[in-house]
Amino acid sequence: MEFINCGHRGAMSVSPENTMASFQLAAAQGANELELDLRLSKDGVLVVIHDATVDRTTDGSGAVSDMTYDELRALDAGDGQQIPSFDEVLAGTDTRLQVEIKDPDVVDPLVELLRSRPDEVDRISPTCFAADTIAALATRLPGCVVGLIGRAGTPETVTQAAELGARRVLLGWSGTDQALVTRAQERGLHYNVWPVNTPDQLRDAAALGVDGFTTDYPPLMFDHGYRLTDGRLVAP
Repeated sequence: MEFINCGHRGAMSVSPENTMASFQLAAAQGANELELDLRLSKDGVLVVIHDATVDRTTDGSGAVSDMTYDELRALDAGDGQQIPSFDEVLAGTDTRLQVEIKDPDVVDPLVELLRSRPDEVDRISPTCFAADTIAALATRLPGCVVGLIGRAGTPETVTQAAELGARRVLLGWSGTDQALVTRAQERGLHYNVWPVNTPDQLRDAAALGVDGFTTDYPPLMFDHGYRLTDGRLVAP
């Protein structure tokens, strides 16, 4: 994998999160991966929304799982944007997609969709905090780069990820140090740190030699003169 500059829910610092406008802006700003969150509508459609309810991110209220796709689409997700389906994001983007599984019920329809569209497998990286979901994804989607997410970096998390069949770890700053990054890379894991939203975090990520990061500000690295050389993030 190349170095990953991942737009968190798109370009959520300046555009409504998890919307097509946000994803397209993030790609235009230089993100080479887009992070999104998957849930299921009441009628079984894969939809892109972070929370279990629509209350925070739309003008509606209620649980996502209690609403049909058409009901979800009728909501304003910010600036007139709609909650997209996963199919819509696949069709409307051409970057890598980091797909965070928010509900284990998503796994079966996601596997079915990707088996019917094998041309999309290479750009999909399913991720999750839950170990059992990671194990299922790694087994059922061997062509995908499956990633274990953790709020902190620990040697135990790295070991667990490798044992589950994950190929990347996406870990918070707490516990993330040179020894842990090296440990993960020696296990063949792609090490992503999050969040990287400030110049200081960007500097630290480059110094640690991580393989990627997730950011609310996709142009951050370019605005501060960083570049990619031989797949590595290089400071100015």
